[in-house]
Amino acid sequence: MLNILWPAFIIISFVYAIFTGKVSQINSSIFESTASAVELSLTLLGTMCLWNGVMQIAANTTIMEKLIKMLNPILRRLFPDISRDDEANKDISMNIIANMMGLGNAATPARA
Repeated sequence: MLNILWPAFIIISFVYAIFTGKVSQINSSIFESTASAVELSLTLLGTMCLWNGVMQIAANTTIMEKLIKMLNPILRRLFPDISRDDEANKDISMNIIANMMGLGNAATPARA
């Protein structure tokens, strides 16, 4: 549905701009929006890389091991088929901890 809706909005906007003589305003807004999108993407990419690095460092510390042990009783009830020593248990715990710390961008990518 959106594959039809968005192109229709764009075409209607261009046709309206041509009839009202505001093509230069659409041109300038396209370039301003593109610059803003690139700037936002680079900012988010840098932030995501930073927090993923922090989470990778935290994964190798004893603090993270203690937090994972605290989550084990809850995870055993939620995921009874996963053993305590399984790597998936650590990955799930890391994801939950990252979300609790407000690091949603760092919680999304899978651990490599």
